[in-house]
Amino acid sequence: MRDEERIKVPADVLSRILDGEAVLLDLRDGAYYGLNEPGSRIWELLATGMTVGELRARMLAEFDVDEATLRRDLEELLGELTRRGLVDLQG
Repeated sequence: MRDEERIKVPADVLSRILDGEAVLLDLRDGAYYGLNEPGSRIWELLATGMTVGELRARMLAEFDVDEATLRRDLEELLGELTRRGLVDLQG
């Protein structure tokens, strides 16, 4: 993933934060997904239309994690969300 790519949540993916965890519903197939606390924070930030680079910088500022670990975890999560059609990368 390139730093300048923007992340978009499709209109047919709904979400709610419940007790600090994001619950996602894909209206196309009725599947539910859950995200832990860091994943939920990433999901909240996705709604702002950040680029991958902006998202990484924000997470580095908010969480006690080294950049290499965050980069790996972020790419893994965004890759999984993309494969499941829960987000689109643009740009």
